[in-house]
Amino acid sequence: MNIKFFGIFAVLGCVAFGADVNAAGRSSMYSSINMTNSDGDTIRINRSAYESYSNDYAPRASRAGMYDNINTNYEPRHYSQVKPRENKQTYVRGETYRKSAKRKYFIANPFYQPLQFQFGSVTTGEYLEGKYNFGNATGEVARKLKELSLKEDLSFGLTDRIALQAMGKYNRDKLTWTDTAGAGTDEYKSNGLNLYGLGLQGRIVDTDDWIATISGYYEHQKHGVDYFIADLKAGYKVATSTIYGLARGWLVNMDGDVYGDYMENLTTNEWGMLVYGDSTDTVFMGELGMGVWTVLAEDWTLNVEGLYGFYDWHDQFSIKGAFGWQPNDWFALNLYAKTSLYDSADDKTLVVHDGTLPATAAQFNDPAHYAYVDLSKFREWSVGLQVMFQF
Repeated sequence: MNIKFFGIFAVLGCVAFGADVNAAGRSSMYSSINMTNSDGDTIRINRSAYESYSNDYAPRASRAGMYDNINTNYEPRHYSQVKPRENKQTYVRGETYRKSAKRKYFIANPFYQPLQFQFGSVTTGEYLEGKYNFGNATGEVARKLKELSLKEDLSFGLTDRIALQAMGKYNRDKLTWTDTAGAGTDEYKSNGLNLYGLGLQGRIVDTDDWIATISGYYEHQKHGVDYFIADLKAGYKVATSTIYGLARGWLVNMDGDVYGDYMENLTTNEWGMLVYGDSTDTVFMGELGMGVWTVLAEDWTLNVEGLYGFYDWHDQFSIKGAFGWQPNDWFALNLYAKTSLYDSADDKTLVVHDGTLPATAAQFNDPAHYAYVDLSKFREWSVGLQVMFQF
């Protein structure tokens, strides 16, 4: 290969290649790796609309054996309302109780949302790397995506139980195809404000033992991809921990689009495309998961979450862990890492198309210009830091 390619993606199903793409090409990589948009920018669909800690949190839990009777629900309660016990033996304990009650809840809890007329802000910086190989008997290509992103989630309490949420995300991506036989590497780079959205979250249950939220969002990718997202989360409070389950669903509007990795050589007028899928209507994706959030020490928390996702044509199981540090009432840091443990993309078969410019429907559908390839060695991981405020 030994030539630097430029990635452009202009394969609207009804215009460029027609809507009758071979059924073998109807595969989808909607999930964790990437798509490419109509200008060739690499897109990674945000599988968890507002990543685990971005917009929904919960109150500070009581520490059994250390702080008795701390209010763990969302009822506004100022520390001045909490009086220390009268006898000398319990006075110090009461003072600690009062200090704890002053901070109503940890910001990094996955059920948090601001009370009425309060703001919550989560700024997330993330590095993601996703890779796999694709090929057949004639050769193999190692495909890798590296992505740096910065995302802002801003929430505002309309009432104590309903919050308005807005988000925007900036991506900087590098996509490479490397011939494993040593023939060279093709690459494409892109950057820009790639995704923005708006939604509502409601805290529908909050008692001493149970908490639950339900959310609905609309997100728009800058080149015309629309996401309609629903999120339900429910947890049971046990001492200093909350054990919870979650369910998420997406309707992705990809009308008439063929999508995948596309490389184009403007010098030789050659193009190649690894097709993830084509769609003439909306596509459904979903995730189910379990997690636990717990207070480790005075200012430290831990959150572990396992997710099983079904992303159109393939499934994935991943695990995510996060340490949170909150030294005061209004500021917190959350450091997290996530990795895939299983993905059914391994051994799946996709289609690679090639040809000369201009790309046409006839060329795209010509058996002489496409070949079936198998995916292998799938792996994805990410690390990130979240800076959190409430005010």
